[in-house]
This record gives sequence, structure tokens and C-alpha cells, in this order.
Amino acid sequence: MPANDAKSFALQIKQEWADKVEDLEEATALIGLTAFRGVVQKSPVDSGRFRGNWNASIGEPNFTTTETVDPSGSATISAATTTLGAYDATDGFPAINISNGLPYGPRLEDGYSGQAPNGMVALTITEIEAQFDGMEV
Repeated sequence: MPANDAKSFALQIKQEWADKVEDLEEATALIGLTAFRGVVQKSPVDSGRFRGNWNASIGEPNFTTTETVDPSGSATISAATTTLGAYDATDGFPAINISNGLPYGPRLEDGYSGQAPNGMVALTITEIEAQFDGMEV
């Protein structure tokens, strides 16, 4: 194989690899945002503070809490969309974290609220696994 053909082939492989990495980054962010929407929308609402305290983060979990009240969850989901939109700028496929630092979160996950008797996180994980099983990128 002539040297030019080998270089051309190597460049083609490099480009194919870059395209697949980009596809995987997009798929990872999509799955993360879909999971985030799921837990927010399944969260029980009294004042909306619990919904307003969900955090999406890349790399390390974010357990900070605020007095934010978001009964619809739309502002919280919008913030996560912005955060996860930066996923493609990261290196090495870091973890996407979905967290809520309010101390009563585990009780709600365990079915304490009649609005969410099956929790939010476990149910969303089951749905995500079914929705994206066999996904090709």
C-alpha cells in the first residue's frame, strides 16, 4: 500500500472515530436529560421545593439545596438542559449525576408520598433501560 493511501486510510479512520465519539456524547447527554426529566416529573408536589432542588451535574454530584420552588419542574429541567448541553465539551465520558440534596428525598423515593408511591428514581431507571435498550449510535 503506498504511503499516501495509508495516510488517507488513517485519516479516514480517525474521522470515523471522532464522529462516533460525538454520537456517543450526544447519546449520553440525551439519556441523562431524559432521566432527569423523568425524576423531576415523577416527583411529588406540595410546594414544589422538592422539584426545584433536583440538580444535574457532570463529573461530581451536586447536593446543594435552594429555596427554589418549581411546581411544574420546567425551570429545573431548563437548567439541566443547559448543564447537560455542555457534555460534549468534556473529556473522557464523565458521569452525569442527578441529585437532590433535600433530606426527605430518600423517604419520597421509598414511597412516602401518595403522589409517588413507587418513587421517582428507580421507576425512571426502569423506563430508561426499556426506552434505550438496543439503541444504536
